[in-house]
Formats: sequence, structure tokens, C-alpha cells
Amino acid sequence: MKKSDKINLLHNAIGTYDICRCVFNYDPGYWYFYILDVSENLVLGIHEVDFMLDGFQIRKISDIKKLKIGDGICQKINEENRLLDGIEKPSITLSSWQSVFESLQPLNKLVIVENEKTDNDNNFFYMGYVTEIKKSYIVFSSVDADGVWDDNIKISYSEITRVSFDDRYSRTWQKYLTQH
Repeated sequence: MKKSDKINLLHNAIGTYDICRCVFNYDPGYWYFYILDVSENLVLGIHEVDFMLDGFQIRKISDIKKLKIGDGICQKINEENRLLDGIEKPSITLSSWQSVFESLQPLNKLVIVENEKTDNDNNFFYMGYVTEIKKSYIVFSSVDADGVWDDNIKISYSEITRVSFDDRYSRTWQKYLTQH
């Protein structure tokens, strides 16, 4: 599928109950999203799992291997139950990873930054706060599953596959952590 076709499909789904089923280059499974915004390179969606919304995700359009707009019974159930009622699109500028992090930093929320590629040794999962934003990377302060912080982690934009926030996992952690 050409990039322009992906962008057109994603644009047409913005603000609708047209759920997008995405398969990414690095993950054989599929993900369901309601699309909130699209740029030339990035897409902002809200993740749907089993009739529930689970946070916002930003992904690279170039990582989308397959994309299908759904119209099945699950989509009809979500629409009938008004799943998207009350959801406000976060004000995130999607022109680049740098602009994404510049938009996220003032929100003061735990952010998850990942490299999900399993074909290399550079995959990672960091949850925490952006402490510096540079042209080609961020500096991140991350907390692990034991509540231990690791500061000054340099994350290159080229290594990022997904940025998530306001999902169940990070919201739960944020309730129990004092800001670092």
C-alpha cells in the first residue's frame, strides 16, 4: 500500500466510528484505532481493545504494513454504546517527533516511548517524563516496574516506533508516583 493511500484512508477515518485495523512492520498482530489526527509521517489514534478505549498512541505511517477500515459488528457495538463520547483530541503537533514531544512535555503526564522491533537488540520500553528535547533525540527520565528512576536516557527519534499516553497502564502508575 502506498503512503498516499494510507494517509487518505486515515484522513477519511478522522472523527468517525470508522475503526482502523493496523498491522505494523514489526508486529504480526493487529491493532484497532480510532483516528484523531494525521500528518505526512505520523498518526494519532486512540487504541480500542474489546469495546474499551485504552489511551492515545502516536505511530509512524511508514511502519503501517496493512491498513483496513472496519465496518463489522464490533464497530457497530462501539458506535451504539457511544464509546467515543466525551473524548477530546489532545493538542499534539504531528509534524515530527520533536513537535510531538514539545506538545506532550507541558501536559506533565507519564509518557511511554517504545521501540517494538524484535529483530534487533535495540528494542526498549521507557515510561516517564521528557526532560530535554533536541533536534534528533529526547532525554528521558524513566521509571521501572520497581519504581526506580533512571535519568538522562537519550532516545533517538529514529529508534521510536510508538509513543503512548493516557492509557490504563501509565494512568495507574501516575496515581502512585510522585513526580521525579
